[in-house]
Amino acid sequence: MRKLCILLLVALVVLSGCWSRTELNDLGIVLGMAVDAGEEEPVRMTFYIPRPQFGGQGDGGAGKPAAVWAVTREAPSISEALQQMRLASSRRIVLDHLRVLLIGEEYARTRGVGELLDALAMNAELRLTLRPFVVEGRAADVFQAVPQLRLYQPMNLVGMMQAKGGVDWRLKNVLVARSSETHSSWMYALKVMEREALTPVGPEEAAVLSGAALFIGDELVMILHPPDSQFLLWFLGSSKGTILSVPCPKPEEGTFSGHVLSGRASVHPHMQGDQVSFLVRVKASVNLSRVQCKLRMNHPEDRRLLEEHMAAYVRRNVADLVERLQKGGVDPAGFGKHLQLAYPRYYKTIGERWKEVWPNAKVTVEARVNIPRSGLLTSPGSKTDEELMNW
Repeated sequence: MRKLCILLLVALVVLSGCWSRTELNDLGIVLGMAVDAGEEEPVRMTFYIPRPQFGGQGDGGAGKPAAVWAVTREAPSISEALQQMRLASSRRIVLDHLRVLLIGEEYARTRGVGELLDALAMNAELRLTLRPFVVEGRAADVFQAVPQLRLYQPMNLVGMMQAKGGVDWRLKNVLVARSSETHSSWMYALKVMEREALTPVGPEEAAVLSGAALFIGDELVMILHPPDSQFLLWFLGSSKGTILSVPCPKPEEGTFSGHVLSGRASVHPHMQGDQVSFLVRVKASVNLSRVQCKLRMNHPEDRRLLEEHMAAYVRRNVADLVERLQKGGVDPAGFGKHLQLAYPRYYKTIGERWKEVWPNAKVTVEARVNIPRSGLLTSPGSKTDEELMNW
């Protein structure tokens, strides 16, 4: 009897089934979410769900379903839209692998993103590492554009941001900036652009990074485009991928361009009485990639002249960016945080009035550009008129 009981116990352990199993074929894995202003209801939500048996995004051939299922529902609120999306599928919808959140510009301007961010922050399924974007136009249109070099559009968008080398801005960063007294929240901006297809089956539309969307509280107030959006990233510690194109010292000769190897804008607050001012120091190291100016790159004086002209260009653009931020009453660059760290006692006296102080603060910009090299050339590839005469 004892042996029989032992055998039964062993059998129960070895032969037990997976009663709580969940098969992959029973799940609908959401990779992307788009939120727009609805036509009949305030909220229009779209889920981007791949079909695992297909190799990538496409329209599907004759008699074949598309490799991606984009399901859309409209509802009075974000919570109700999420509930309707779960009821729309024959599979159990899971959000654990959500990669991107796309927010339509109209929705962000008219309704704000507060309700959406609150719903996402309280959802235990979601990861705070997903990437949020604001789309100029309708957010769901990004899912209709065919991705390049990636199987699915959400992976394509993440890859674009990483390849650009910009700030890896995630949902957790937006939530932190949203609750900050010294920062304004922001997100990368996207746009769907038409382009000429190089092949008969080539894509006619492509999603591209178009700039940065700035918020006051939960309301979208402006979208910065290059070069403003590029120089904003310099304040956040990322300048990779920036190309500067500047007129020559003699504008009639053309322009010269350079690839930024490193660049940073540092903020230095100053107090004089109750007056707040800031000094912005911009430093950049640039590798020249194209020169139309009739100058020799191996001459220190000529190279110094180009450095001064490029520094003046950077100074003007950074000053224009700061002016736009002050007029808009937004501070994504963290001027308020620098003031709080440098003068904590003063900042306690103004508290939430920083939004009133910032637009009137004096900001001075200094720029310094170093050109350590000019690609593989030490002088322009084409000869000057004088050289041709003496050749």
